Amino acid sequence: MDPLSSVMLRAALTWLLVGVVIGAAMLTDRALPGQWRLWMAPSHAHMLFVGRFLQFAVGVAYWPLPRRRSPERPLGYREGTAYLAVGALNLGLVLRIIAESAERTGHESDLTMAVLIASALLQVAAALMFIVQLWPRVAARPLRGAHERSTR
Repeated sequence: MDPLSSVMLRAALTWLLVGVVIGAAMLTDRALPGQWRLWMAPSHAHMLFVGRFLQFAVGVAYWPLPRRRSPERPLGYREGTAYLAVGALNLGLVLRIIAESAERTGHESDLTMAVLIASALLQVAAALMFIVQLWPRVAARPLRGAHERSTR
């Protein structure tokens, strides 16, 4: 497995653990101070969807998709850009969880809105970087022997 895929899959598994722990806390809402379900429901969903599912899927995609290797890109993609995207995705998710929780507990402010905007921009930038790097690797290839069969 290539190092980027390993990092992304481990990050996805970490988000799975965090999401399960937060989910368990949400189930015990009455036993904990505050309104856990209210505070954490959207963040919990994003931990599990963006942090776990999306990151796992993209991490797996980097691994087996066909690559066009070159001296400039020995792994078949720009490694620095890929790690930048992973950092942006995870930082954006952390910022979202912090700011969204603050907003939902009545601490709305211009700062929390700015953090939410930064979070969204980081996650969109990460998605764009992933797409730009993976798009060329999802090119259709003719089946072996398809040309021979079509000329018969």
